[in-house]
Amino acid sequence: MMNGFLKSFDYISFLATIFLIALGLLIIYSISLGKDVTTQENIFVKQLVFSLVSLVCYFIFVFIDYRNLKNISFIIYGVSLALLVFTYLLGLETRGSTRWIDLGFFRIQPSEFMKLGLILYLSSYLSSRPAFDLKNLIVPIVATLVPVVLILTQPDLGSALVLATISLGLIFSAGLKIRYLLIFMVAVLVSLPLTYSSLQDYQKRRVETFLNPSSDPLKSGYNVIQSIIAVGSGQITGKGFGRGTQSHLNFLPEKHTDFIFATLSEELGLVGASLLLALMAVLSFRLVGLASSSTDPFATLIIIGVLVQLLSQFFVNVGMNIGLLPVTGITLPLISYGGSSLLGILISLGIIQSTKRYTQV
Repeated sequence: MMNGFLKSFDYISFLATIFLIALGLLIIYSISLGKDVTTQENIFVKQLVFSLVSLVCYFIFVFIDYRNLKNISFIIYGVSLALLVFTYLLGLETRGSTRWIDLGFFRIQPSEFMKLGLILYLSSYLSSRPAFDLKNLIVPIVATLVPVVLILTQPDLGSALVLATISLGLIFSAGLKIRYLLIFMVAVLVSLPLTYSSLQDYQKRRVETFLNPSSDPLKSGYNVIQSIIAVGSGQITGKGFGRGTQSHLNFLPEKHTDFIFATLSEELGLVGASLLLALMAVLSFRLVGLASSSTDPFATLIIIGVLVQLLSQFFVNVGMNIGLLPVTGITLPLISYGGSSLLGILISLGIIQSTKRYTQV
């Protein structure tokens, strides 16, 4: 049994994942060297515990036959949706957002688990129904819109956009014709004015700040300006581990979550940012290889869904850190501090290992 496991285990994606987690822990530990030592060390210890627990869950799902998840995918989706409803009704409010459920010893962010729930359910549904038949798209569209609306009310624009991107990626991969995709893109462009008008005031300010950060440098433009300064000041080799001035002097906000890329770039420079990009590229290309070689449509769609999630979060986070995209409050996958995000992604990657193990691709 162990021989079969060792032969089917995908070491490339696993090692890339481990190195990304280690890089994230390194940067979070660096942040702990700042002034507020007690609080920051607590953050590092928590992330270390999150990492170990998430890796245990990773291997649990490696040994679970992923095909068993197909029959219960709707239940997983339903539980994730129920958690979102619970968050809407009784969630913990922090900084004007209600995104978490407080369990006392741990806070969970249901939107992170909704990503996996949506991937499993849509993969199960679309793997047996052609997406070029438009009537088959009604269920995926509804299944996407319901959690997207709930997440927007939190409000959490970043996670809502990731969910919509996952859904679009899966529908397109399941056989949606290009002309329908073009029609959808035109519809999105036409609806932009309406979408903008429905945003919260602070979200509108983020869009305006993205277009002109210097218009309000001390308020809405502050985060982006400080992030760009941090990234640029790192230059080629960085200021050195634990020596980032923007992060350690608290000029850079959310330095361990939304703006951790800026912290990494300031301390490790272009070399560190390139290492991060290289590791994410290795993981992404390996997932592409697994998806293309899989013989089971359900497995293929799961891998594509997880890949779309990782890439969309990665590029949106890096884009907002360097001023190319509006700030949406989204974490850098496998790097940023946060137990729910790390746990959800590692469970997803564990399921992908299971698809390789049980289909012998």
